[in-house]
Amino acid sequence: MARKFSGGRGGRGGGKRKGPDESNKEEGIQLEGIILEILPNQQFRIKLVETQQEVLAYVAGKMRRHWIRIMVGDTVTVEFSPYDMDRCRIVYRART
Repeated sequence: MARKFSGGRGGRGGGKRKGPDESNKEEGIQLEGIILEILPNQQFRIKLVETQQEVLAYVAGKMRRHWIRIMVGDTVTVEFSPYDMDRCRIVYRART
């Protein structure tokens, strides 16, 4: 007699979980910036190119996972959340 797998928590036939619908995500504001200072805990002080404002930034998870190094003077793209304009996430480092 063959066993049937339901696909739940048994470890067979599952695959990736389906995340939230992309259209429901809040879109962030993306700006260019230059790294001024490296701080502990993978945080950086960045000067925005457009507004000349200094903000605190942290590294996005995919950049952290792929060991992308960020140095003082690098040009980066940062993404702001619509809820907090004092902190941002570094999503891309421009090639030099």
